[in-house]
Amino acid sequence: MSEIPSQRGAPSFLGEVGQVLLNFVQGQLLIAVLEAGVAGLAFWLMGIRHAWLLGAVVGLTSFIPYLGPVLGFLPAAILAWITHHHFGYVLGVIGIWALVQILESGVFQPKILGGKLQIHPLLVILSFFLWGALLGIWGILLAVPLTAVLQIVFRRVFLRSNSTIQKEK
Repeated sequence: MSEIPSQRGAPSFLGEVGQVLLNFVQGQLLIAVLEAGVAGLAFWLMGIRHAWLLGAVVGLTSFIPYLGPVLGFLPAAILAWITHHHFGYVLGVIGIWALVQILESGVFQPKILGGKLQIHPLLVILSFFLWGALLGIWGILLAVPLTAVLQIVFRRVFLRSNSTIQKEK
């Protein structure tokens, strides 16, 4: 008994989508660890007490959309002020926050997620704009996995139909 072609492809399609989502979560975890490490090292170099713990807070809160980065650095800024009583330390924490945000959006997200999901880094950045314009905040949050799933659909529909056309010639 032969299988229906669409039924044959469904499990492998779902398997591919599942793998993409797993890779996305793994990439996000790696990015959080890198953010925690960069922040912790920078806090330590500044002489802020409990630098590595504060770095871990930065990494953990990075999963909270929009407010997470601010919430993650707030304890470090408060501790810097309490410990050193100098606004320069608070400005240093703000500078570290800016550095981590630049690294996350300009390097970590495009390179790590792009690599894990086999999406060009420029497409990762552009996907935030496209999906954000289409779906607002939800589009920004889901931009990379949506783009990765669409890439799977594109490969299956267009590349397979092109290979079928090539075989028929």
